[in-house]
Parts: sequence; C-alpha cells; structure tokens
Amino acid sequence: MVPAPLISIVDDDTSVREALKALVKSVGYAVEVFPSATEFLSSSHLGATSCLIADVQMPLMTGVELYSRLIEAGHLIPTILITAYPDHDTIARILKDGAVCYLSKPFDDAVLLDCVHSALERGRPTGAPP
Repeated sequence: MVPAPLISIVDDDTSVREALKALVKSVGYAVEVFPSATEFLSSSHLGATSCLIADVQMPLMTGVELYSRLIEAGHLIPTILITAYPDHDTIARILKDGAVCYLSKPFDDAVLLDCVHSALERGRPTGAPP
C-alpha cells in the first residue's frame, strides 16, 4: 500500500492552520502543520513533504522567503502560497519562480484542493503511477 502524500501547512494563524489541516485530511492526504517557517525548515518532515501550503504574511520569515530558501537549498517542493494581502508584483514573481498557486484569502476550498492536486502532479516523477 502506497502511503498518502504528505502535505505540510505553514501558517502562524492557528485557526487557519487547523481549518486547512481538516480540509486536506478530509480528502485523504497525510498532513503536518507548523506555526512558522523556521519550524518547518527544522522539522523531520521537510524531505517527506510532497506539497507545501504556506502563508505569505508571517513574522520572522514570510512564505515567499521560505519558498526562496527551499529553492536555494535544492528542496523543490511544489508550493502553494496563500495571503490575505495580495500583491500583484509578488504574485507574478513567485509564479515565475515556480510556485504552483498563489491564492488570496478567502479562497474556495475546491480551488485550494485543485492546487494541491496540481502540485502533486507536478512533483510526481515522469512515469510514476497516479
């Protein structure tokens, strides 16, 4: 039996983190949650993460900074960034850098799940089973 892909969620807002966790788990994925980018980076789940959902506006290290650090370190995790404060320049740059989606809060659950599906498709090696 193939284990469910691991979706890691990084958001400093507990209620958002828990709501996203419940949503993603409801469709059968394994989920780990982190209150900060630094906790995710230092976790044992970094290498096992199949998709990352990260808030843009967080103290100490933003979701955009987290994504940049992952790329610089060679961790090419398909990433979805979410924000309550969309910025068109940031959206354009982060999508150009390879992020899967950049969603403005509030967003529809189905849209987020479509982004997760796209992220997992993007991260699957060529020829791997769905």
